[in-house]
Amino acid sequence: MGYIYYESFSNPIGNGNLNEILQYMAICDGIIIDVRNNGGGNLSNSSTLASRFTNEKVLTGYIRHKTGKGHSDFSDPEPIYLESSKQIRWQKKVVVLTNRHAYSATNDFVNSMRYLPLVTTVGDQTGGGSGMPFSSELPNGWSVRYSASPHFDAEMNQIEFGIDPDVTVNMEKNDEDKGIDTIIETARKLIKN
Repeated sequence: MGYIYYESFSNPIGNGNLNEILQYMAICDGIIIDVRNNGGGNLSNSSTLASRFTNEKVLTGYIRHKTGKGHSDFSDPEPIYLESSKQIRWQKKVVVLTNRHAYSATNDFVNSMRYLPLVTTVGDQTGGGSGMPFSSELPNGWSVRYSASPHFDAEMNQIEFGIDPDVTVNMEKNDEDKGIDTIIETARKLIKN
């Protein structure tokens, strides 16, 4: 089984590198993609990676854009689709590992992946924060950052506050003391079955 740890979606990801990784892992029965503690980054990196795990265009959510000064001045929901890559695509099981420290573009990645048929998400709820962030400084010098464009899943559920995994798993203290990652072990069992 293969294992990919993606530390930050700020780190670029290229099609050539993805082709090489997927070819190298072709002998594996499945892949574990670990995005725990990934604070986010570039949404295009999220989409580039997720596009390798679908053979067709998939509706993954909706976004609403701010249209005025009023509290509820937002556009109608606009659909967000994940396009299938024209490059090498993975056709076997995938388990995505998540936790409460997975934010922004990582939240978007987890949301996209959970709509794909061979994917299972495992771990804890993501940290959220998918909407387009807006930052500003208040007159008193404080900084404020918020989602200016709320992001929803394909069923129009708010995902700004995190996404629950398909399988919730917490690190077991006994395992942790022995250097065993309970969440990875659960992922391994899911791929083997």
